[in-house]
Amino acid sequence: MTQNYIIKMAFRNISRNRRRTLLSIVAIGMAVFFTCFMKSYITGLWSNVKGNTFIFETGHIKVLNRDYLKEEKLMPLDLNIDGYGKDYTEVIGLIKNVKGVKQIFPRTRFGAIINRENGMKNVMGFAFAPALEKPVNSLEAKIVEGRMFREYSPGQHEMVMGRAMAAELGVKTGDKITLMTKTAEEGLGHMTFRITGLSSYGVAVIDKSFFFISLSTAARFLKMENSVMELVIFLDDDTKSRAVTAEINRILNSRPGNPYQAYSWEEQGNGQYYEMFVKMSGIYNVIFVIFLVLASLVIVNTVMMVIYERMKEIGTIAAMGMRGSAIVRLFFFEAVIVSIISSFSGTVLGGIVSYIASRLGINVGKLTGGGMSIRFSEIIYPYIGWDLLLFSFVFGVVVASVCSYIPALRAARIEPVEALKGVY
Repeated sequence: MTQNYIIKMAFRNISRNRRRTLLSIVAIGMAVFFTCFMKSYITGLWSNVKGNTFIFETGHIKVLNRDYLKEEKLMPLDLNIDGYGKDYTEVIGLIKNVKGVKQIFPRTRFGAIINRENGMKNVMGFAFAPALEKPVNSLEAKIVEGRMFREYSPGQHEMVMGRAMAAELGVKTGDKITLMTKTAEEGLGHMTFRITGLSSYGVAVIDKSFFFISLSTAARFLKMENSVMELVIFLDDDTKSRAVTAEINRILNSRPGNPYQAYSWEEQGNGQYYEMFVKMSGIYNVIFVIFLVLASLVIVNTVMMVIYERMKEIGTIAAMGMRGSAIVRLFFFEAVIVSIISSFSGTVLGGIVSYIASRLGINVGKLTGGGMSIRFSEIIYPYIGWDLLLFSFVFGVVVASVCSYIPALRAARIEPVEALKGVY
């Protein structure tokens, strides 16, 4: 019996019992749909975790005064980056052309105190260059009320405050607040700021604790005219952070008496970020594998039930002279055809839902009641890409096709008389 004849027979069998075929397509298609969407969501969640950590905590690489880490909890502003006699831009000039380095952001993070009627509140200042960081960290896009702060000018000190912090303090755009902090000269500094805008990153800890100012304003406030706290580096590929870090340190250490050192994101926090990523990656992989197993069981059960329900049909065609190998191929081709149709349908549906979710986002903050960790945003944007769609489609086709062999082989070995009696 020729291959072409068996394929034509497979198509006829599929079209002959439309109800059974439709149920198979729906079952396999839904399994593929959920596989596609869950992979999209988990990938988006994982990207969100890494993105928030890189933006607000580690970058891909961070350059610090090597003595800073000894007193990191105190955030000592005197242990900063001020170059080699001029200013911090000298350090940027040394490392900006290192292969793999994409962007270098000068930043100063510092603690401050707001004096309130019912006590004092500790807050975190984040001084940066908004125009420079816009491709990675666009504060302007996160402003939900008011406008962006302006650069420093005499008598004009502006800030953008997290919306949750403003609500807690009972302030709004246009109000003024006075901050106190320890300066780089070890003295006590104070400055009155006008709140020009309220921001929301959708990350509870940031929105409750962070305010944002320009580097030029921070230079006056903190007595750091030519220096910054850190240089945060983003690479073309974050997996190459260790190799690029080694090259940056080689360049820095070529300068006599160099006080600076680069740290990859894997090294920072005594490796806690790396350990966190490894653990979370393992958790996400386990969750996804569980969904794959459940989806596979649905597909396997559907394929096997379809074949076992057709034992009398198998006995009939066997009695008419079709060999066991031909029977196996017949059911295999039927499974391939049905799985292609159902996997394509499930992938298209999963792709559409994932695409919509990737644009609108999924508000997990409402599901958790807020108060999420700094590494999670309240709104998660699932991932969508051709690799996701291809994986989902191939998964459905391969699982359904391969699993059709098991019941088909068993059915092919049954004697025609037994099959015709409906004995399985």
